[in-house]
Formats: sequence, C-alpha cells, structure tokens
Amino acid sequence: MKIDFMIARQDEWGRRQLERRRNVELYPGQQCDIAAPEDVILGKLLYYREGQSDKHLRDIAAMLQTSGDEIDRADIAAWATRLDVLDIWQAIVARVDAAPK
Repeated sequence: MKIDFMIARQDEWGRRQLERRRNVELYPGQQCDIAAPEDVILGKLLYYREGQSDKHLRDIAAMLQTSGDEIDRADIAAWATRLDVLDIWQAIVARVDAAPK
C-alpha cells in the first residue's frame, strides 16, 4: 500500500481541502483523514501543469471512470477556473466522456 502525505496549502483552496477531508478507517481501530476525490483531482491537475506527466491525467481519467457520479464535476470546474487549470480539466472530461463505456 502506498500513501502520499501532503502539507496543506496556506490559501483558500488549502483551507477548503481541510474542510472537505474525510475520516476513514484504514485498518480496524486505525482512523485517518483522506482528501476528497475532487481535491485529489485538482492537485493532479496542478501537478500536471507543473511537470506535464501523463500519469496524472491517467489517474484523473481512472478516477472519473470508476467513481462516476460520486465526483462533483461542477465543483472541480469552479476550482479549476480559480487555479488556472480549467483547460486541462475540460480536455480530460471530454476524453473520458467520449470513451466507449
């Protein structure tokens, strides 16, 4: 199992990430907070913009394909606009939505 630890940003999105975190039971009796899927996607959009690694795009596409309606696309679009990654988000959504089901 791999776990990534992230330091919360000191801006509005960072505060929002902390508000939306989810507490889950990792192992019996072992609780931990995890990021909401929308925030994981936004983070991957930012990482892609910085490093152009297609791995982040594949990860986002897989999340959208497996989680479907559980992910709030409108919320991601709103934050993607604010974080200046809307073009990347729209391209991924178009690709996922056009893929055969």
